[in-house]
Amino acid sequence: MKQWGITCLILHSFFCWGQDDKKGPSTSDSLMIQLDDPVARSLDSAFLAYYFRCDEFTADTSLLNVFNYSPNEIPITSDSAIVDRLEKMSERSPIAFSPHRNTIAYARLYAQKKKRLTSRMLGLAELYFPVFEELLAKYQLPEELKYLPVVESALNAKAVSPMGASGLWQFMPRTAESKGLEVSYYIDERSDLFKATDAACRYLKDAYEIYEDWHLAIASYNSGPGNVNKAIRRSNGKTNFWEIIKFLPKETQNYVPAFLGCAYAMTYYREHNIYPVQPRTRFHQLDTVWIDQRINFSVLKEYINVSIEELEFLNPSYPKALIPETEEERVLLLPTMDIGIFEKNKDSIYAKSKRKSSLPRKSDSPLVLKYHTVKSGENLGLIAIEHGCSVSDLKRWNYLKTDFLRAGKKLRIYAPKQKDKEGTKLSANTVSKEKEEHKDGTFYYTIKKGDTLWHVAQRYEGVTMDDLKSENSHLNFKNLKTGTKIKIPK
Repeated sequence: MKQWGITCLILHSFFCWGQDDKKGPSTSDSLMIQLDDPVARSLDSAFLAYYFRCDEFTADTSLLNVFNYSPNEIPITSDSAIVDRLEKMSERSPIAFSPHRNTIAYARLYAQKKKRLTSRMLGLAELYFPVFEELLAKYQLPEELKYLPVVESALNAKAVSPMGASGLWQFMPRTAESKGLEVSYYIDERSDLFKATDAACRYLKDAYEIYEDWHLAIASYNSGPGNVNKAIRRSNGKTNFWEIIKFLPKETQNYVPAFLGCAYAMTYYREHNIYPVQPRTRFHQLDTVWIDQRINFSVLKEYINVSIEELEFLNPSYPKALIPETEEERVLLLPTMDIGIFEKNKDSIYAKSKRKSSLPRKSDSPLVLKYHTVKSGENLGLIAIEHGCSVSDLKRWNYLKTDFLRAGKKLRIYAPKQKDKEGTKLSANTVSKEKEEHKDGTFYYTIKKGDTLWHVAQRYEGVTMDDLKSENSHLNFKNLKTGTKIKIPK
């Protein structure tokens, strides 16, 4: 979902793990990963994560060391052995684990050079993979896609790329909001395990429907469908990833092989003398509670035996260490053993977490709280006119950092009662001028340069690509030309 920027190589000697593992043996057929490789740089930056500290993990290899390796032994693994294993993975999956030299190179990166990091990611997999697998199954997607966030973020829910992508699945803000994720001052659902995974599944399902090829769908997840379409055109219509690879951005050329190599390393870790190093918290030790009032983590930690750092780790979608009061209920993830303590003391926690209102009130014109649901085509200016307030008021009341709004979002409104009707009429007249072109009550969208069927579907809530195909069966959707009019289903 992003392109990694140029960052400095992190010196591992500053961290408790020490230097990288010694390079494992390789053959002349293997391609060596360069130090400035974007995937390798992202793995280096993962050492900065809170939960990768040495004292947060424990290891027990007694039951997993089925090959009786010595603790520091690096098994000699030939390229042919890796190729055989990749072919076995292909037989079990709709994704082709191509034994390309780039794939083998990344398999060695994860299984040998970065084996310590891989062991910790294997441990974190026990925390995250149950959710990934459940939602991938819900959308009927290949289970192996659970390794994508390993490449994206090294399973660091608070990872942020130099380009601004964030969370386990590394969504950019606009892409996240187009998928219904909230990105605001107090809430960043790109880091929400359940919501972000659901959004990623929907994105990948749409991408596969476009390309009908998992390598291209995965490539589009990294650089967007525009870059993939451009590479297909420059290669004279070829749709094989390895045939168009040279026309893709450098980051994407590395991304697909990195995913395939990562999946290999996390499948055959025992063969490489790698064992999961467990984080202190396990998935089965956690549970959720619903929150309908403001909670400050500094207040919460006074009642339960959980530090602010651990609360932030378990609830990374609240970047300011507090849950704001909103109309909809919010989820708080806690250790199961602390749920009872929270329920017993939640009234006190709510009371101590409250903030004093800073809303100006006039005795002759009191402000009344109500909610406005954003409609397609509306912006802050129109909503401010409708409710007799300013754009800055709307942003302050709803903790908005940008002017971007997604359809369906609910906004707090503090407005005088007497201005409601007049404002509504003005807004309705203004909005009517911004409607899409229509004929006889039927709405159409005119294709613009760079548009795909997926882009068109994203503009209309409740409309899918299948809906558009059904309504416009006479069109060739593999070659949408600029200026083509698409009928939008009601």
